[in-house]
Amino acid sequence: MNELFKNIGLGLFVNGTFAILNGDFGIMPSIITLGSIFIMYASIRLQKRTKQ
Repeated sequence: MNELFKNIGLGLFVNGTFAILNGDFGIMPSIITLGSIFIMYASIRLQKRTKQ
């Protein structure tokens, strides 16, 4: 389940970054990109916590 959240976060990050690189500097691509970074960070932290 944790891998699923990491993959969703990665997919959102790629889509948000692609939109920003294509010149869409709106608020939504920025929120999506920052939110995806948070999702990936939280899932990696959770994975490290459960391994200990």
